[in-house]
Order: sequence, then C-alpha cells, then structure tokens
Amino acid sequence: MANNRGGTLIRSMTALVLIPLTLALIWVPYIDSGFSLFITLLGALGLQEFYAMACAKGLSVENRGGIVAGSVLILSGHFGSPPLTAMMLFLSFTGLAWLHLLRRNHSLVGFAGSVFGLVYVGWLASYFVLLHRVPVLGPGLVTLLLVAVGLADTGAYFVGKSIGRHKLAPSVSPNKTIEGAAGGIVCAVVGLVVIHWLRNEFEWSAFPMWTLPRYVLTGILLALLSQIGDLAESMMKRDAGIKDSGEIFPGHGGVLDRCDGFLFTAPMLYCLVVI
Repeated sequence: MANNRGGTLIRSMTALVLIPLTLALIWVPYIDSGFSLFITLLGALGLQEFYAMACAKGLSVENRGGIVAGSVLILSGHFGSPPLTAMMLFLSFTGLAWLHLLRRNHSLVGFAGSVFGLVYVGWLASYFVLLHRVPVLGPGLVTLLLVAVGLADTGAYFVGKSIGRHKLAPSVSPNKTIEGAAGGIVCAVVGLVVIHWLRNEFEWSAFPMWTLPRYVLTGILLALLSQIGDLAESMMKRDAGIKDSGEIFPGHGGVLDRCDGFLFTAPMLYCLVVI
C-alpha cells in the first residue's frame, strides 16, 4: 500500500511540473515556437525508446539515422503544411533506405523496423505540431486533445482499479479492463462537454464552434483511439520483454509510455478539423 501511495505521489508531482510547462508553450504567443521544439525533443526521445525496443527484440535498425530523420519530420509540422510534411516523410524514408543499402549485412526486418519507427513516432507526432499551427484554433485544439486523452487515461486507470472485473486485452495488458475503458470514455466526454460549455459561456473563440453532439462524438472517438494507442505500445513492450519504454518521466515511464495515446489521436483530430 505504501508503494502505491508513493507511486501515485511521484506521478502527481511529475504532472504538476509538466502540465504548466506544456500549457505555457501552447498558449503564450512569444514562445509558441518552443512548442514545436518541445514536441520534436519528445519525439527524438520516443524514437530512441522505440529503436531500443527494436534492438532488444534483435532487430538491426538504423538508430541514429532514424532519430535524425524522425526529428526533422516532426519539426516540419511547424510550417503548418501537410504537403511539406508528406514530402519530408518521403525524403526521410528514402534516407533510411540509403543508410540500410550502405550496410554490409542487409535485413528486411531491420529495414522494416527503421521505417515503422519513423512512421509510428515521427510522422504521427508531426500531426501534434500541425494541430498547434492551425490558425486561430491551434492552441485550443491541442488543449482539447490534452483534456480528452488525459481524462481518458486517468478515468480508465481509476475506474478500472476500482470496479474493473472483465479483462480488455489480457494477452497484451492484463491490468486493463472493459469497465476501465468505458470509464475513460465517459471522463473524456465529460471533459469535452465542459469545454463546449465554457466556449459558449465565455465566448472562447480559440475552441471550435461545434455543436454539443459533435463535441461528444469527438470525445468518444479520441478516447477510443487513445486506448488503442496505449494497447499497441503495450503489445510492442511485451514482445520486446520490457516493462517501460524509458524512465525520463518519474512515475510515468518513458515518452512512449506517456504519449502513446496522443500518437493515435492527434492525426484524427487534425483531420476532423482541417479536412
């Protein structure tokens, strides 16, 4: 019991440091470029964690080239141009192919692992930066995403711990339950309903002028995708034989442990808004 309380305290203290920093980078105009750099840094660390998992599995991946290519890909989102990011994805892929061709020992699974890391971490994370660069709505959209995914994760944890009985994906993550997943969805929806109310009550133009049903449906969709992203990362960690992807965030694990849900939700929210 003491260990659980200590772990919860560490997680809470880490969140108390990260949340104000992240919100400042999102909302303060004079340092908004720092948000792109911050996400790029997190992406580089996430790529390092992914390639470490791949190496633990015995794959001969291109670590350094993949981290550099993925970081440039994420940073390209700062210009707010999906075609530019798509071009950088192609160039990054080509660069990784060339680096693998220069090797004496060629490996299909190694090349596939390098490219998957580029797409999984680099390309998906670039949408987090692209989302922030949406005119007028950017900071509000990123905040909306943080609320939905954060509440989905928190709700799933506490509801599952309290009343969870039926396993959601026992072969991948034995502690996750169907009740917890449902609780996460409910919490995400409640969070977005509150944002909808605040937007109308105080005329916060930084948040989308959507109807209440659209906010509710967006909350459900983001919560579902967030949990799929969480399970996908758990599957990779289990296959690699590791518990956490890293230790950079005390009480939370690595970048991928903390941000796996955002990798799956940022592209979807961007598409819902822009496309």
